[in-house]
Amino acid sequence: MQTTTRTLLVASCLALIAVAGCGGGSPAGPTAPSVVAGATIAGTVNRAAAGPPAGLTVTVVGANLSAVVETAGQFQIDGVPPGNVQLLFRDATVNATAQLANVGQEEFIQIQVNVNGTTATIVNEARSSGKVSLCHSTGNGSYHLIDVSVNAEPAHRAHGDGKIGDPVPGDTTKVFDRDCRPVGASVRIKKSTNGQDADEAPGPTIAVGTPVTWQYLVTNTGTVGLTTVVVVDDRNVTVSCPGTTLTVGQSMTCTGSGVATLGQYRNVGTVTANSAAGSVRDSDTSHYLGQAPGEEQGPKVQLCHRTGNGSYHLIEVSINAEPAHRAHGDGKIGEAVPGSPGRVFGAGCSVR
Repeated sequence: MQTTTRTLLVASCLALIAVAGCGGGSPAGPTAPSVVAGATIAGTVNRAAAGPPAGLTVTVVGANLSAVVETAGQFQIDGVPPGNVQLLFRDATVNATAQLANVGQEEFIQIQVNVNGTTATIVNEARSSGKVSLCHSTGNGSYHLIDVSVNAEPAHRAHGDGKIGDPVPGDTTKVFDRDCRPVGASVRIKKSTNGQDADEAPGPTIAVGTPVTWQYLVTNTGTVGLTTVVVVDDRNVTVSCPGTTLTVGQSMTCTGSGVATLGQYRNVGTVTANSAAGSVRDSDTSHYLGQAPGEEQGPKVQLCHRTGNGSYHLIEVSINAEPAHRAHGDGKIGEAVPGSPGRVFGAGCSVR
């Protein structure tokens, strides 16, 4: 249903006499303006011809209020002055009026109107003193704000409408924002070990007994704010974050620390958060290879090390660590690239 721009009827006291009456005023100076919120008239137009063509309008006679009738036949006019109201329906083939008697100040009126040439007949009318604003589905995936009577709310909700802040029917990961746009929640965590993005083993080589620092970069990648943001690690690492909320697009870096142990090490960082659209979570893995004391003083070998995004860069590891690196896809310059038949590591660990 198309919503016309909400109109506040502002007039001087003299102009309102004919509409709602007026109390006495001081003869000196201009009359203070009065504001009339008015009624809402919403309806469906049925034509003798097949559907209302583009250009059919509805106008409140005597007031600067009108609406274009949608192709589905629906219209809505807000701010209608109280009293007897005459509606004019007009396009290239229609020029007809219909009457609504005793329209209330804040009344919500829903009507069905049959129009044909110069005849407009109200065939159904329902009035209510209560209104509710809903995000109304247009059928093409978008929504706009309309007012309906409280009695009509259940029927609208059954067809996919909802209030601002409500979950979007059919996709509860999203809610309606103040402009009736479906917005959703999403979060991403990116973990690193001693500054390296070590998604895959073996990760950086770290001497046993030396400090290890993990960083957890958390970003709100959704379209609603996040609250109660918490980061945990599956290896009982204590994780500290600078805050617990993230606005849209905002990031923060959480940290944890420990001491390197011998052998291959893997841990997973997980973030959880709440939002108006529900709870969200994400996880990321990191690795390191713990090297025994003294091993780092032994012979070294240069390897093309595979990163988490599939590229390679040159690193230097001890000979003792070489088998672990090779088992996870590393290799020397000039050797065949694991898993890529016919390709070899070139200078700078380029793949050719």
